[in-house]
Amino acid sequence: MIEPGPGERECPSCGFAVDEAAEVCPYCAYEFPVRKAATTASAWLFVGLMVLFAVPLLAWLLGWFG
Repeated sequence: MIEPGPGERECPSCGFAVDEAAEVCPYCAYEFPVRKAATTASAWLFVGLMVLFAVPLLAWLLGWFG
C-alpha cells in the first residue's frame, strides 16, 4: 500500500493512493461516490432547524429560562 501524499486520497477498496480528482481508482476500478450539493444543503438546513428549535426547547426544559 502507498500512503497518500498531497493532492491524493486513499482508495477504500484497495488502499492505494489515488489522485483526489479521480472518479475511478485506476488500480481496482472503485468508483468514488460523488457528493451532491443537495445533500450538503439539506444537512445545513437540518443543523439550522436544530439550533432554531431544539436548543431553546432544551434550555427551557433545563430551567435556564424563567
